[in-house]
Amino acid sequence: MRGSKRSGCPMRIALHAVSKTDTEGLWKIAPCCSQVPGTTVGDHTSDLVEIQTAAGVAVSTIQATLLSADRGSLVIAKDIANTKSAVRRRDLASHTAIEALFVELRKHNFFHKWRFNPETIKLTHLILAHPDTTELFKLHHDVLVADCTYKTNKHRIPLLNIIV
Repeated sequence: MRGSKRSGCPMRIALHAVSKTDTEGLWKIAPCCSQVPGTTVGDHTSDLVEIQTAAGVAVSTIQATLLSADRGSLVIAKDIANTKSAVRRRDLASHTAIEALFVELRKHNFFHKWRFNPETIKLTHLILAHPDTTELFKLHHDVLVADCTYKTNKHRIPLLNIIV
């Protein structure tokens, strides 16, 4: 029988005869371990996962942070991934990811323009600029620096970084 990977506990049970002289009689089941593992990520841990997720920290790094803070923690990577998914669902609410992005851009006064393919209704172009960058560009519109290193995001959309 295999033990629990989460806690390292063997989680075994044993059968003991009720009467030591009558082995054909009644038996009772006795657990060899009294440890009860947690099944969910706690509130404090959820807050930490949410903060680190917002900062772009990887699941493995979050898990290492939690384990260094509490050596007895039973949190596994799947728990952290589930918490990240719940936070994302809560943050998106009824929006798509791109709609949520536009809401955030408007909320923080970012300059942004976009184009989409009318046939597929997929976003094809997006330009955005921080409000401070926009003000600098208004003052120094004759200077523009472009980083032309070719990059793509996870959707294979080419990215061009422009520093004004």
